[in-house]
Amino acid sequence: MYEFYDSTSYLMGPWKKLWHTLRSNLGTNSQAMESCLVRFAEGLADMYERSTRYVRKPEFNIDSVSIEGETIPVYQTTILKKPFGDLVRFTKENQRKEPKVLIIAPVSGHFATLLRDTVKRMLLKHEVYITDWKSARDVPLSAGSFGLDDYLTYLIDFLHKIGPNTHVMAVCQPAVQVMAMAAVMDAADDPCMPSVIIPMGGPIDPRVKKTKVNELAESHPLSWFEKNFLTYVPAGHVGAGRRVYPGFVQLTAFINMNPDAHCKAHLQYLEDKILNNQAGINKHQVFYDEYLSVLDMDDIYYLETVEKIFQTYELSRNVLKYKGCSVDLSNIRRCALLTLEGENDDISAPGQTFVAHALCKNLPKTMQGHYLQPGVGHYGVFSGSKWRSQIAPQIEAFVAKFDKETGSFYA
Repeated sequence: MYEFYDSTSYLMGPWKKLWHTLRSNLGTNSQAMESCLVRFAEGLADMYERSTRYVRKPEFNIDSVSIEGETIPVYQTTILKKPFGDLVRFTKENQRKEPKVLIIAPVSGHFATLLRDTVKRMLLKHEVYITDWKSARDVPLSAGSFGLDDYLTYLIDFLHKIGPNTHVMAVCQPAVQVMAMAAVMDAADDPCMPSVIIPMGGPIDPRVKKTKVNELAESHPLSWFEKNFLTYVPAGHVGAGRRVYPGFVQLTAFINMNPDAHCKAHLQYLEDKILNNQAGINKHQVFYDEYLSVLDMDDIYYLETVEKIFQTYELSRNVLKYKGCSVDLSNIRRCALLTLEGENDDISAPGQTFVAHALCKNLPKTMQGHYLQPGVGHYGVFSGSKWRSQIAPQIEAFVAKFDKETGSFYA
């Protein structure tokens, strides 16, 4: 499967170059661009080039943020490197002491750069860190495999690197891992356990309200997923020989979940090109440049995720194990919990994340909070105008309350 994908991409190279040249020439010819027909042709060329582009990891490109009308430079540094993912820090120029927030990006298809909007918004009042996961095709076989145990170990190592009094946001799928991590660290009285955990639109217990994603996972045995979706990275890549769930297969699944919406988006893009609507054109290009950039998952992690999260619901049943020991969410006693959900989320439906409160039986109610955002789907929980104006302020207020150096809860 992967060899066919690589070969096809190689053979399409001349055609992609031709369309890229056509698009570039049309875009720089001001007289030609006065023609609606030519703008339409440029739109087609752009769509073809983007959809056949070989995937490369995007950059965050966060150079500055605007705070109270002032543009503040932002610097990105990698402070801990590991085989399957790095810990990246964003700091503002003349960074003052602000609450530390670690954003856990999902390993579910897209790179961490999908959370660019999340990072930029949180930078306004926080020192921000993010997990920058690598595509498994870029990890040599000598690095071993990557499973749920490894994921939890990475998170604990990252928190030890950042230090105490860190607040952790988990976007979508890693809501499960972050809850498990908090239980493990709280039970061990780890001095670097997070002060706040914030699972956002994640499948903590998918049984609460099942979506098409959950139904697909339940409708087939694990062997079916292994047979139909896993393949080996071909020669020519750093991770040659590694068995993976390829990003291009995951992307197909993403698109097939809602093909009508993607069709409408591209038709709207062509209309915007004809009308020369630059705002609509830029919005489409920015979204699909990121949306079409996908990573490969290690086979162990993919199969364990399908089985333990979506088929046997191990976390919510208190049978999940970490390094052979049971993970019990009732051990969470000192990590404040804020759950966030989107009203129209069709991937992790409302209720799947909120159930965390019932599972944290020994966490005082005064340390718990929940917010359901009306009118947003899955991506709207961490990106877009409502994320910036309505959801992020909920996080800021909760973090401010439970920050152990400045928070009112500890005053």
